[in-house]
Order: sequence, then structure tokens, then C-alpha cells
Amino acid sequence: MSKQLRRAVALLVVLASVQAERTALAAEPTAADRETARTLLIDGRKKLSAGDAKGAFESFQAAHAIMDVPTTGLDLARAQAALGDLVGARATALGVASRAAAPNEPEAFVYARDEAEKLAEELAARIPSLFLRVTGLPAGTPPKVTVDGVAIPPQALGFPRKTNPGPHRIEVDAPGYTTEQRTVELEEKENLAVEIQMKPAALPGGSSAAGAGQGADAHAAAGAGQGPGATKDDAGRPVPTWVWTAGGVGVVSLGAAVAFAVDYANVRRTASRDCPGNVCNPRRYDEEGADDLEARWNRDAGLMIGLGAVGAAAASIAVVGFAFTPEEKASAASGAHRNIAVVPWIGGTLGGAVQGTF
Repeated sequence: MSKQLRRAVALLVVLASVQAERTALAAEPTAADRETARTLLIDGRKKLSAGDAKGAFESFQAAHAIMDVPTTGLDLARAQAALGDLVGARATALGVASRAAAPNEPEAFVYARDEAEKLAEELAARIPSLFLRVTGLPAGTPPKVTVDGVAIPPQALGFPRKTNPGPHRIEVDAPGYTTEQRTVELEEKENLAVEIQMKPAALPGGSSAAGAGQGADAHAAAGAGQGPGATKDDAGRPVPTWVWTAGGVGVVSLGAAVAFAVDYANVRRTASRDCPGNVCNPRRYDEEGADDLEARWNRDAGLMIGLGAVGAAAASIAVVGFAFTPEEKASAASGAHRNIAVVPWIGGTLGGAVQGTF
């Protein structure tokens, strides 16, 4: 390296050092800043001792904005904790505890960092957790979940969400389903499990948006080739309107019974998994959630049996009415006759059977 180049490098190093020192001096708080912050700290500590946590927080926040040192940060974290903002207080305390020590710093800064670390550990044990679980949605339909207006990723559901004590508003939405809302109250150190059962949104006419496709297909299959307005069968026999009505009631009732039977099986699996011995896991269910699960069990069982019985009876009536519909005169003259027996049953499934000659 030439002599001139060495001189140029040395000069650049000196200039850079001078500029860095000037920048540091410019960022250094002035005497007025220090005195203002000191007054704010004293004022804030008096307010905190008197129970005015909000006023103390405002004073500490202003002092920390001026000085941004461990002592002001520690006081700010304490005021946040007094206000019930445990999550924010812990974040502030961790920020203080993780700051690197400055050369020749006051002993008060070292003490403040140690105290901030202790405060962060204490707050971690006090912060409650919220476990959210959304059920009733088909696979591939992620719910949109918010807690106090903050969106929660679907992948984070079921895991503990750290939040402050107090009331919280939960809202769950999904395409084709009604929006479900809950308000829960969290205590310090509490682990609260909340299960939200989604319900299909109703369409005009009483059907549901989520099951509209299945309902339309079932209706088409049940009434293919005939409808309530038909008055004769394929052999030309007049069929009374009440026969079609009974048949329609039977088909609809049996279809509904099957739907409730499927849901009943799902509830039984859920109860067996989450509530062994009729005792639900408190991490998954609060009292309201457990009551909802029990109510759903009883509702499905009752409707499955009741609708199944109604459907079997109505279908049997329709079959009897159809079988005994009078034939045309030509058919009667042939001497043909029918020997009919209808046998309904209620067991593991619901239905009926028709036997005889036609």
C-alpha cells in the first residue's frame, strides 16, 4: 500500500469516529430531558402507590419515551401489570431484561434489568390461556375466527392463546354457516377451553345452505316420475291424494331420522373421546360447552327415534293405501286379488317391510 493511500484510509477512519461521536452526543438526553423524566417517574410512583394505575402508566410512558433506559422501562411494565395488561407488561419487561449492559452504566440500571427478568417470569405464570375448538364444518372448510377483532389462523386453533384476564369476544364464521359469537371471562392463571359448534345457515323455504345440494338430490330421487299431483299409477289405477301425502311425510321423516342418526353417532364418538366416564376434559369444554354436548346427544336421540317411528308409520300407510287402491273394472273382472301384510320395525335402524301378492 502506498504512503498516500495509507494516509487517506487513516483520515477516513478519524472522520468516521468523529461522526459517530457526534451522533451519540446528539442522541444523549439533555439535562432538561433527565430532569423531566425524573419528575415524571416520581409522579408516576406516587400515583401507583395511591391506586391510580392509569395515571401512573401515562407518567411512566412519557418518562420512558424521553429516556428509554432500564429504570423507566421497569416502572412502565409495573404500571401495565397493575392495569391488567399482563401480556403487554411481560413484553415490556422482557425488552428491559434483554438489553445489553452499557459501559460504566449506573448500578440502578443493573438492578432494573434483574427486576424486569423476575417480573417477566412472574407474569408468565399469571397470564391465562384460551383454547378454541370449532366443530361441525366439513373437511377443507377453514373457519374465520377472531378474538376481540383479531384474526386467529386456523392452524393455531386448539393451541393455547395467551391473553389478558377479563372479558373477550369470540366470533366464528364460515361460508354457508351462521356466524357464532361467544363472550367469555378469563381469570388469572386460568386455562379455558371453548368449543363452538357451527350450524348451517337457513335458506328461504326452511332448507339449509350447507345441505341444499343433498336435500335436492334426495327429493329428486324420492319423487322421480311421480309427484303430489299424480292421480294414477302405472297400471292406470287412481291413487288418492292422501296416499301421496302419507308417502311424502314418510320419506321426509325417515330422511330426517337418518340425518339425526348420523349426527348422534358423531356425538357419541366425541363424548367417548372427550368425556370418558361422563366427565368432560376441562381443557376442551367449559360448563356451557359440556351442556351443549349433552343437549345435542339428547336431541339427536329423541328426534332419531321419534321421526323414525313417524316415517315408518307414514310410509306403511302409504304402501297400504297404494296396494288397496281399487283397480279398473277390467282388472276386477279378471278375479285378481291381493294379499298384503305390512311389517314395520324399530331396532338398530328404522323402517318397514311389505309382503304378499299383488
